[in-house]
Amino acid sequence: MTKGSDNDAGLEKYRREFPVTDSYVYLDNAGVAPVPLRVGTAVAEFLKEASSLGFAGYAKWMESVERVRGLSARLTGAERDEIAFVKNTSHGISIVAGGLDWKDGDNVIIFEKDFPTNIYPWLALERKGVSVRYIPLGGDGRISIKNIERLADSRTRLISMSTVQSLNGFMMDSGELGDLCSRRGILLFLDAIQSLGAAPMEVDKYGADFLSADGHKWMLAPEGTGIFYCRKGRARELYPNLVGWKSVVHEAEFERVELALKEDALRFEEGSYNVMGIIALGAALDLLFEAGIERVHSRILDLGDLVIGEADRRGFEVRTPRERGMRGGIVSFAGPFDPKRVKAGLMSRRIVVNERGGALRMAPHFYNTEDEILRAFEEIDSLAGRS
Repeated sequence: MTKGSDNDAGLEKYRREFPVTDSYVYLDNAGVAPVPLRVGTAVAEFLKEASSLGFAGYAKWMESVERVRGLSARLTGAERDEIAFVKNTSHGISIVAGGLDWKDGDNVIIFEKDFPTNIYPWLALERKGVSVRYIPLGGDGRISIKNIERLADSRTRLISMSTVQSLNGFMMDSGELGDLCSRRGILLFLDAIQSLGAAPMEVDKYGADFLSADGHKWMLAPEGTGIFYCRKGRARELYPNLVGWKSVVHEAEFERVELALKEDALRFEEGSYNVMGIIALGAALDLLFEAGIERVHSRILDLGDLVIGEADRRGFEVRTPRERGMRGGIVSFAGPFDPKRVKAGLMSRRIVVNERGGALRMAPHFYNTEDEILRAFEEIDSLAGRS
């Protein structure tokens, strides 16, 4: 990291956790983030124990699972029994979409350009007579709470919203949205995959009933392990799509057959855990808490400011809100170039960005540097014929 900044001084040491930086300028943490070294170490240790101990290591692994449940609760501002482990964000959304007792004529409100994860589970409810209503994207790249309120009526059962939009990094005022849902008696689901690990989260502050996020983006964990939050008391309103031996209150009494479901989020953990994935997630969360979520967030926003400034300097169209309180770690911009071609050209020069909605998308994490961003823009100049 470039030295001299107060924000950088305490975080510079963590760059060594990311050997990807030896080979790439990696600015696509909103896609699939690189895994820190300590995550690989934790996985290797688990595999060593699994090979040498077998079931004799099981009690220790279950302690590890519960430790990571605590970390996940801390990350979201939830309580431990409000957290279940899932395999990905879609899994968490599907728990709610498939578990609520929907009535013919109910409707769900979602954003028209959200990532498909937060669209298809709700569209699948049309077979039950549930309609989907779409919030339009404003001309300023933002989602208006007034537009949401206009769509809601007495049959609106749930609003599902990404905390940060993958399209352009817009961060919804989830507290304002939560107030609307509370006033109107509407359930609120938050897809938090583009904010957890990059920004502080308190589910009570946002009024969320449910939340889901996979670990492979800003949380810096491998794909295939995520967390699902279910507000205390709401679990009883969801009948699990999947039911197994761990869904019931007497899970350790194997000869007792009685379908008595747990009354908290753990009813959605139907069987044996992805222990290796959960341990990996825990190691990644350890790093983030050690670095400090507030400092990580501030660093990400600082780097986003630099991206916006460099795009402005070139006259590019910035499609991400400039206010720090209205964006996550994603900054999107368009210019007089083909973003798909420039993305491919940057990759050939070992610079990783993405393309969404006809714009380049940069998503630096706290381990990235100012110099990396400046280099990326220099290469964009070259590819766009500006040099």
